[in-house]
Amino acid sequence: MGLALVAFAVAVTAWWLATGAVIMVARRPVPDPLHMLIPASAFGVAGVVIALATASSLSVVAVYGAFFAALMIWAFHEISFLTGHVTGPRKTALPVGASGGDRFRLAWSAVRDHELALFLTAAALAVVLWDAANPFCWMVFALMWVMRLMTKLNVFLGAPNAVSEILPARMAYLTSYFRTDRVHKFFIVSVVVVTALLTMSVFMAAVSSDPAMITGWSLMATFAFLGLVEHLFLVLPVRDAALWGWATGRTGSGFIRRGQRAANHLQSSQEDGRVGKSAAPVTG
Repeated sequence: MGLALVAFAVAVTAWWLATGAVIMVARRPVPDPLHMLIPASAFGVAGVVIALATASSLSVVAVYGAFFAALMIWAFHEISFLTGHVTGPRKTALPVGASGGDRFRLAWSAVRDHELALFLTAAALAVVLWDAANPFCWMVFALMWVMRLMTKLNVFLGAPNAVSEILPARMAYLTSYFRTDRVHKFFIVSVVVVTALLTMSVFMAAVSSDPAMITGWSLMATFAFLGLVEHLFLVLPVRDAALWGWATGRTGSGFIRRGQRAANHLQSSQEDGRVGKSAAPVTG
């Protein structure tokens, strides 16, 4: 129980701090976003090195090393996306009136390169580390990728609170691809999938006797739990940005008042200093 509680505390703290750090870096006003991508790339390479170095050792320390390696690689992808370097060929808002297959095609074009990069990284990690004594780097990365993919599908198909204040202004056009007028049935499917992953991870941690396996599966269970919480943020009147006010530079209530979603994001964009009112997100 002690190992599981420590893993829970470490995972929650790492999630909160890492997310805030990525937000701060992505929103930082610099002359060229490439200045942020270069150190982020070094961070990602360091994550790969740590993943390979810990692969042959199944100890508690090695499992934590693999866990943080996955976070470092993930952070590189997030920064490359939020700085606008690895997104997709389309970098403009959704045209008015686009629907159905055209809307999906345009949305895919806006994030294609990022999604392919995540998939290829997850696949490469799985291939290299599949038979490793310590597989938790690719397992944690794959878990984050699956949960993030389901989140993105939800905000595309329909989630009332999909518009987030944590997006930097340079990426404000992406919110035009979000649908906030309904909760799509896929939300139930995604919650069931994440709950199943959470249940499996908790079960594996409970039946394991090796301290390293208990730690690893507890880290997995915690991230699955956090993924479930992030899904709930999509439909509950709660501002996810309230958790990272220290990173966004914004404070206020953690609850969303009716009609405030788009206004909050526009205010965030204006404070960021890089877009005007013409870049306000489309939320319908």
